[in-house]
Amino acid sequence: MKESSETALDELWKLVYTSFRFPFMHAALRLELFTLLKNRPGSSREEITAELGLEERAGHVLLLGCCAFDLLRKEGDGYHNTAATDLLAGDQDAFMPVIVRYTHEMLYQPMGWLHESLVNNENEGLHRELLADSPATTLYELLGEDKNLERVFTVMMEHQSRSVVEDIVKAVDFSSYKKVLDVGGGTGTNSIGFAQRWPHLRATILELPNVAEMAAARIAEAGLSERIDAVGTDIWKDEFPSSHDCVVYSRFLEIWSPDQVRDLFAKTYRALEPGGHMVIVACAQDDDETGPAHAAFMAGYVQTIASPEGRIYTAREFEQWYTEAGFEAMDRQYPGRFDVILRARKPLTR
Repeated sequence: MKESSETALDELWKLVYTSFRFPFMHAALRLELFTLLKNRPGSSREEITAELGLEERAGHVLLLGCCAFDLLRKEGDGYHNTAATDLLAGDQDAFMPVIVRYTHEMLYQPMGWLHESLVNNENEGLHRELLADSPATTLYELLGEDKNLERVFTVMMEHQSRSVVEDIVKAVDFSSYKKVLDVGGGTGTNSIGFAQRWPHLRATILELPNVAEMAAARIAEAGLSERIDAVGTDIWKDEFPSSHDCVVYSRFLEIWSPDQVRDLFAKTYRALEPGGHMVIVACAQDDDETGPAHAAFMAGYVQTIASPEGRIYTAREFEQWYTEAGFEAMDRQYPGRFDVILRARKPLTR
């Protein structure tokens, strides 16, 4: 049995090696190694190297890394996917291949600036990597000028949005609502999903003017222009319209500071009629602030790349802030892998 210090050293080396595991996975994905082995499991090193068009030396490196980091398993002279990497085979526009490409293109190098982002409390990864050779000053300006990054980001967001709206419609019954206000509703995935699920429902999306234009085009494609409006606005300057009985925030609050979130809750309270509901969908950390891993993933992303003010909050913080605004708690649900859904009600009387 190993001494505890030796075991600890082994664990530490595993952490060091982690920085190499992702590049091997990404390289294998781009080479379509996982697709090859899904179609021809048990292929030899020579067969794989020839099929992928690699030199012998490169084939040795690729397969050694993939086996050592548990991306492949070897049986005799043949190589096989694991259950996990089998999910990266086939359709390269499926959810997990998209996530891996997005992580490589937009997160991996910028996250190397996490230390500086923490010390300076700035998005150093964004500025030192993604914007280093660009006249853009924000992530979203960069996406407007870099078509490859825009495509990678947009495809990832579409997958994420579809997953989130599936969780929402399973967890929350919108049948009692007549009109939903979708604040920061992006290009309309949530509102379109609501309208398709509940045919009586009408919705309004509040977004930046250029995003609202994109949302209007998607809404028209879905044949829902008579039931969903996309409004370009400045949510910090303008009051919310008061004709809605439900206000939804989906994966939107994380980019704002605590004071800004409080301001949004107060504005929501003013806009809702008595008895109206607020629905919050958020990537939240546990109340004890020790996890889950996806919350830490998102926290690093927000700190290093996405927002100079926001962070990943606990569900308890949201509950505290909306209670301060005058709302009553309704419920807290964890319908999917990553998010929490919170509902709050504006009292009938004060």
